[in-house]
Amino acid sequence: MMKEGQRVVMVTEDSKYARLVVMASLSSIMMALLLVIAKMLVWFFSNSITILASMTDSMMDLVTSVINYIAVRFAIKPPDEDHNYGHAKIEALAGLAQCAFISASAIFLLVSSINRYFNPVQLTNIDLGIYVTVLSLILTLFVVVFQTYVIKKTDSQIIAADRLHCQSDLYSNLAIIVSLLICSTGYEIADVIFALLITVYIAHGVYGIGVRSLNVLLDKKISNHLINDITSIMLATPGVLGLHEMRTRRVGNYIYIQVHMCIDRNISLEEAHAIASTAQKAVLCKYSQADILIHMDPVNKTDLSD
Repeated sequence: MMKEGQRVVMVTEDSKYARLVVMASLSSIMMALLLVIAKMLVWFFSNSITILASMTDSMMDLVTSVINYIAVRFAIKPPDEDHNYGHAKIEALAGLAQCAFISASAIFLLVSSINRYFNPVQLTNIDLGIYVTVLSLILTLFVVVFQTYVIKKTDSQIIAADRLHCQSDLYSNLAIIVSLLICSTGYEIADVIFALLITVYIAHGVYGIGVRSLNVLLDKKISNHLINDITSIMLATPGVLGLHEMRTRRVGNYIYIQVHMCIDRNISLEEAHAIASTAQKAVLCKYSQADILIHMDPVNKTDLSD
């Protein structure tokens, strides 16, 4: 059983988690909105298909960032009578929604790039495109750094997916700068080539988001590294003779653990409960956001030694 002091720690961690993921979501929305407006103006004056590609990507980022923010606000709600395990899986559903939006943007960019290849257009105001893209690069870098910090503190899947969008903007902005510099020398085919490269990168990101979201929805086990560490902590508890049938999954910032613990059958129930409780507290000291369910199996020490 968890004591009141531990409950306070859990609430504090939840509050910190909520504050960080909300801030990260809002920063992504503000950046995406600013970039969409800037790139729309540059595309209007330059006719660059690469700028169009980046603008489309930023528009999708804006839409998905808004979805993420709504999902985050819902996911951080505490468990209730109808949702005993909380609402964190909404993050994975938001991730699948992102896949749908980003896939649509990738298809649009592919079609636009092919059309531009067969129907080339003279590019104008290339210098303006470079200046705005450099500004976009700097803003995006700041958001990526902040989101990376939030992910390290919260391990939020939805912020990780949002950071992928920002990273795609980071790489696409670099590609745009190179593309426009090449186009300024007269090789305007580079505009189409780099737009296609951005499309491929976006498609790759869709696959990554989709896999992670499905893993959460399908209750994939936590990493082997975490499982081995948790197992070592429990086995180091005096009185724990063995573990088996461990089941794990991750939802939001919580790790759910179910395990059968072997305990000497010759001790009292009270002593056995104390051993299991000690093992549970040892894990919670390192992984405070763990939800642990232990089933005690009475065994003979001689049977284990055999």
